Amino acid sequence: MASNGYIKYYGWSALELRVDGRSVFFDPFFRPYCGAHWFDLPDFAHADIVCVTHGHEEHFLDVPAVVAASGARVVATPAVCRFLARRNGVPEAQLRPIGWNESVSVEGFEIGAFAWKHRDINLVKAMTKAVFHGNATQLAWAWSSATNAPFYAGYTGYHVRLPDGTTVLNYNEGFNSKTTGEDLAPLAARYAGLDVLLAGMQLDFVADVVRGVETLGPRVVMLYPPHEKFHEMMEVRSTPWEEFARAVRAACPDVRVVVAEPGTVMSLDDFSHSVDAPRRLAA
Repeated sequence: MASNGYIKYYGWSALELRVDGRSVFFDPFFRPYCGAHWFDLPDFAHADIVCVTHGHEEHFLDVPAVVAASGARVVATPAVCRFLARRNGVPEAQLRPIGWNESVSVEGFEIGAFAWKHRDINLVKAMTKAVFHGNATQLAWAWSSATNAPFYAGYTGYHVRLPDGTTVLNYNEGFNSKTTGEDLAPLAARYAGLDVLLAGMQLDFVADVVRGVETLGPRVVMLYPPHEKFHEMMEVRSTPWEEFARAVRAACPDVRVVVAEPGTVMSLDDFSHSVDAPRRLAA
């Protein structure tokens, strides 16, 4: 396994995979948002690679700042890379477009990309509901999502092989009711022998998370809540996180389950974990 390597969760969908003094970040996001503010730009400024899963604002808006501060290479779909180049002025030399079912080697990491399905989001409906209920925060989210981020970019997961052969797969929000066994089976075959699965948990998608873990068969799964504060703002409840964990443990007793909160750090040596308390706390 990767000596002294770790995975750190920063809240939202922001995750760091660090090994041999180099860091891959997924969806770095730190700004005050929906009443939460756990970390700041300096916590992300050592990035070497940034992978963007999709163009919704809470996954994307802080990527340009992190890339500018760190000089990191961006591995993402062509749509995301074009947006960063045209709208944010990111130099082409820092952009590494990748298509689904392709792989690239960057900074000693072999990174593969694949498609996943997002639960349905209707921006027009969201904006109409926000106006009707007088929810300025909801309205701001819907408008910003439509104008300041590549909302249309495809939903992309990443498989990362570390220099020592350790493998990590980030399925992000893809474990939901739209995802089928037919979606997961090719990934399980392509990425057999998976070490770590990073899986978003939200709403009532408990059975879907369980199905994903069962099919992909990792040694350890880190469950993280990508939209906890967002759903609170939207007045939507999720199944308690421990119920997700309990269901996965019951169905997959050989898989180690880690439930992440902002600041959770999991060792890649033995999968032990602790919490590195955020410098800021959620409001």
